Amino acid sequence: MARGLTSAVKTELATGVIESVLLIDIDFSTRVYLTNASFDITSSVSGSSQTYLSNGHFRGITGVQETNAPTKNSLSLSLSAVDQTYVALALTENIINKNVFIYQGYLDSNLALIPDPFLLFYGTIDEFKVADNTSTATLVLIISSHWGNFSKKSGRTTSNNSQQRFFPTDLGMNFSALTVRDIKWGREWLVLIYIMQKNQTLKASMN
Repeated sequence: MARGLTSAVKTELATGVIESVLLIDIDFSTRVYLTNASFDITSSVSGSSQTYLSNGHFRGITGVQETNAPTKNSLSLSLSAVDQTYVALALTENIINKNVFIYQGYLDSNLALIPDPFLLFYGTIDEFKVADNTSTATLVLIISSHWGNFSKKSGRTTSNNSQQRFFPTDLGMNFSALTVRDIKWGREWLVLIYIMQKNQTLKASMN
């Protein structure tokens, strides 16, 4: 993803006194805004003014990488699970495929956010796990880029049962199991349809 630094960021970079921060936006049922800065940061980078909390709940990210090929990229985002809020959300609502936005920002010598942070990574929650020990607990979210959608199995198959889940009145896959073994054409196919329809009529009359 090509990114251009703003003139304000370039000016501060020239001074050599600059600090980077991350702004995290997680699309839970109650939206979560976090930062790794040592204080709360207010920004409109997400489209509206939001306060990104510096409450210690954001523990960091690992595995950030980019390639010039359309491949699935993933990273791990860790949240503190000492406070059970996020664990409860993960266990009680479907957080899989929820959007996560990670922005990179910079602070000037006065610790003010320099306009504007840029989108470092965008993806959806692919899976999650809770890791704990005697001293701490962590909720780890595995975030995959949108290219990951191309490698996912959709859960649909070329079977009548699968077709009925999405289109209850469509009989287009009624004979799919048979055509895998022996593709029917012409008169033979018409005879097969006739027999199957007669069987369905007979079953209906017996119910």
